Amino acid sequence: MDISVCIVSWNTRELLCNCIDSILKMTSGVSYEVIVVDNNSSDGSAEMVKQQFPQCKLIESKNNNGFAKGNNLGLRVATGKYILYLNPDTVLITNALYGMFHFMEANTNIGAVGCKLLNQDGSIQFTCARTFPTLFNQFCYFMMLNRLFPKSCSTIEMSYWDHRDSREIDCLSGACILARKDIINKLQGFDEKFFMYAEDVELCYRIKREGWKLYYLASEEIYHLEGASSKKQSQKYFSAIAMRESNFQFFVKHYGKVSAQVYKLIIFIGSVFRLLVILLSSLNLIRRTNKPHREVVINKYMNLALWSLGRKKNKRFF
Repeated sequence: MDISVCIVSWNTRELLCNCIDSILKMTSGVSYEVIVVDNNSSDGSAEMVKQQFPQCKLIESKNNNGFAKGNNLGLRVATGKYILYLNPDTVLITNALYGMFHFMEANTNIGAVGCKLLNQDGSIQFTCARTFPTLFNQFCYFMMLNRLFPKSCSTIEMSYWDHRDSREIDCLSGACILARKDIINKLQGFDEKFFMYAEDVELCYRIKREGWKLYYLASEEIYHLEGASSKKQSQKYFSAIAMRESNFQFFVKHYGKVSAQVYKLIIFIGSVFRLLVILLSSLNLIRRTNKPHREVVINKYMNLALWSLGRKKNKRFF
C-alpha cells in the first residue's frame, strides 16, 4: 500500500461524503486506502460511510477525541508507506495523491509535503504553507505591523508571498499533510494534548527537529472549506479562544513557560490595541460595515483580552 488516507470527522456528513467521493474519482496511479475516524458524530456520518463507501476502514469513537487523537487512532490501522492527513471539508480537484506521492519518492530528504489549498472562490488559503509562530510574528499581527511592513514584519502566513510557487517551508496545514509513516510512527503521531488547532504546527516542528525538510507543492490543488467542524460550535468565539490556547501550549512545550506568558501578554496588549483602533475609527466603520460585524469584532477582542488574563469562559458583551 502506497498511501493511507486518514480523515477525522465530526458532524460533517455531507462534506465527508464529497471528500471521499473526490478521492475515488480523482486518484489514479497509486495504491491507497481510506480510513475514516468518526468522533461520535450525531448526524449519521458513520452510517453514511458504511452504506456508500464500504471499502473504507471506519473507526467509530464513542467520544469526540479531537483532531490529534482521532488521527492517532487512524495511524494504528494504517498500512501505507505514507500517511495522508486530510480534512473532511476538502475536495480533490487534481490527482493530488499521486502528485505528492511521486514528489516524495523522488526526494528522500523530504519528511512531509502539502499542496495548494483553495477557498470556494478559487483564492489561495495562505495557511497551506507558513512559518512557525514566534513572539515577534504574533506581535506583528496584533499590532498590525504586517500591514505597514509586509515582509520584515510578516505574520505566520507570509502574505507577502503569493503561494503560487513550490518551495521548502516550515509548516503545513493539517488539512492536507502527506508524511512518511515511519517518521510519524517514530514521533508517535500528533501530540494529543492539543485538542484542536496548532497540532499540525507542533507535528511539523517535531518533523523538522528530526532533521527532515517540509515542502509545499503548488502544482496540486484541493478545495478546503475551512473550519467546518468548529463553525458548528454553539460558542461564537470558540475558534478564536481555542486557537490561542493551542498556540500557548505550543509555546510552553517548545519555547518555554516564560515565552508562553509573554505570548499571553502580547495577546492582551494586541487585543486592547485593536479595540482602541476600532473605537478611534468607529465613525468610519459605521459607513463601511454594518453594526453586527462591528459587534463580532469587538466581542472577539474583548474575549481574547479576558482569556489572556486567565478567564476561560467567553461571552457576548452586547
